[in-house]
Order: sequence, then structure tokens, then C-alpha cells
Amino acid sequence: MNVTELELALKELVETEGVNAGAVVTRDGIMVGFLNKHTPEVVLPLSSVVAMMTITAEKCTRMFKKGEMVELITKANGGELLTERCGEFIFVVAVDKGIDFESIKLSRDKVKAAISSMV
Repeated sequence: MNVTELELALKELVETEGVNAGAVVTRDGIMVGFLNKHTPEVVLPLSSVVAMMTITAEKCTRMFKKGEMVELITKANGGELLTERCGEFIFVVAVDKGIDFESIKLSRDKVKAAISSMV
């Protein structure tokens, strides 16, 4: 498991203009990596909430016969969350309102590559 690679990728992502935070959790709800511009400490229930949210979205997608969930976008009045399943891990990134997810695709791909190397 290369945690340093993940930490560096999360740092690069969160340093991007408009990105506020990034987290990687297991499907069991265990925090693997977390970085937040505004709050350095991990919000305690975050990992379990992300896991439950993702599992619920996956189940709803199957119940509505829409195939497998690719990503979950949560819109709020202060920004958006993009949640993606990466194998047995879940990757979530918080961005400012109006940011184009394609503009941070390269940084997101680096995080996903670091996640893939953690097998």
C-alpha cells in the first residue's frame, strides 16, 4: 500500500483552485486519506456517511434498472461533492459552486491511480 502517493495526489488536488477537500474511504467506512483546506481535522462521521451514501446510491441505481453507479454528484448551495467508487475504495472531492469537474480531471485521475496502487 503506497499511502505517500495517495497523500501527495490528494494534496495536489486540494491545492487546485476551487477544490476544498478530498477523502478516500473503504467501503466499510474506514478513512484512508483526508485533506481539507478549511478544517484540518477529519470530521469523525465522514467516512461512515460517505460509505453509506455510496452504497445507497448503488442500490437505488440497480433498483431503478440503470446499471451500475459511476459517480454520485451532491449539489448544495455552497458547492458540490463528487463521489466515485474506485474498486473497494470510495473517493469524494468537495468543490466550490460552479466548478467544472473536467477542469480537475487530471488531479482526480492521479488520486484514482494512487488508489489503484494500494492493492
